[in-house]
Amino acid sequence: MVRSRHLSFLALVCLFAISCGSQSATSATAGTTAGMTEGTGSDSDTTATSGSNSATDSSTTEGPSGSQTDSGSTDATEATSDTTTATATQTESDSETTEPTAGTDPTGSATDTAGTTDTETETETESDTEFCVDEGVNFGQSIPTVVLLIDQSGSMTANFNGQTRWDAVDDALFDPQNGVVTQLESVIRFGLSLYTSVNGFENGGMCPLMEEVPPMLDNAMAMKALYDANDPIEDTPTGEAIDVVVPPLVNALDDGPAVIVLATDGEPDTCDVPDPQNGQSVSVEAAANAYAAGIPVYIISVGNDVSDAHLQDMANAGAGVGPNDPDAPFYKADNQVALLDAFDQIINGVRDCKLALDGQLTEGEEDTCTVNINGQPAPYNDPDGWQVNDPSEIELVGQACDSIQEGDVEIEIKCPCGVIVPE
Repeated sequence: MVRSRHLSFLALVCLFAISCGSQSATSATAGTTAGMTEGTGSDSDTTATSGSNSATDSSTTEGPSGSQTDSGSTDATEATSDTTTATATQTESDSETTEPTAGTDPTGSATDTAGTTDTETETETESDTEFCVDEGVNFGQSIPTVVLLIDQSGSMTANFNGQTRWDAVDDALFDPQNGVVTQLESVIRFGLSLYTSVNGFENGGMCPLMEEVPPMLDNAMAMKALYDANDPIEDTPTGEAIDVVVPPLVNALDDGPAVIVLATDGEPDTCDVPDPQNGQSVSVEAAANAYAAGIPVYIISVGNDVSDAHLQDMANAGAGVGPNDPDAPFYKADNQVALLDAFDQIINGVRDCKLALDGQLTEGEEDTCTVNINGQPAPYNDPDGWQVNDPSEIELVGQACDSIQEGDVEIEIKCPCGVIVPE
């Protein structure tokens, strides 16, 4: 009897496939040993390596059996295996071999006593559940899209703690070490839209005037190039600019959530009436319409020239806040650190908490699965844990969702064998 206690990852994969397929893989050489008598067995610790015979996906390819070499040893059966995703955990298995017969050497190699000698080796699984390890579940987390809608009005040249407001936004977004776009461009689809006008529709002018880079991953270089190629111009038609940005984002919602982050330094005007700056209601209506279309709007004041009342109205409209709901947050930055923090808090908070599985959960077995976030378990059906939206999608909620919004995050989903049915 040989007991194997320390298994390599490959061996675990083999055991996983054997159990989930509800089959025992048996490799044997042809023939039956005649006159077999019992010898003595020895216990030893064995580490399984990638060179050991294996069977996965309940499929074993057997080689010729019973053939003998000059030394009398039996050829090994070779198996072909496919890799199955599994979480490697230590397990203990018993593999039983027939005891050597009289006339065999201590290593179990058959010696020829009657012209031909047949040797039989059997590997048994004691039960389906003994060898079954939890299945690592593959899932997809959708990639969020963020359009940075930046006010390009003339007042963006005003002083902002030793630099212009325009340059302060540039640093907050594109600084090589700390810029929020620079840091997150690989995990968030960023787009850039600069907006302004020159006296609105007066004298047949175009309004709003927009300079844009469409959202995509790894977009910082293109966005930075557009930003550097432009300077502040004149007016602030915020509502109309929001209306321009929304339709492409709605069309892309199947790819993941999308938001608008508006950075402005003054009260809005409109294309119809560029002066004075009385476009507050138009801007609030545009933010509300964007939210209704599935695109939340966040607002940052660059400096202190935007009234708190308008900022609150815009924040509430962009978040779909109802009459009796608590106010949504708005962001007012009067220095570079506060500006960077505002962008960082908003953009790090748009990661999607819905996770699409690569199969379907078996009804009634959902609570047998575990979800770990950075190594910490999230409780099932808990306001701060996770829930099942449909058989192929789970969602992190409450504190569990909040915990994945910043920094590097590792999410692990594990279910017992058979709970996830491949699609």
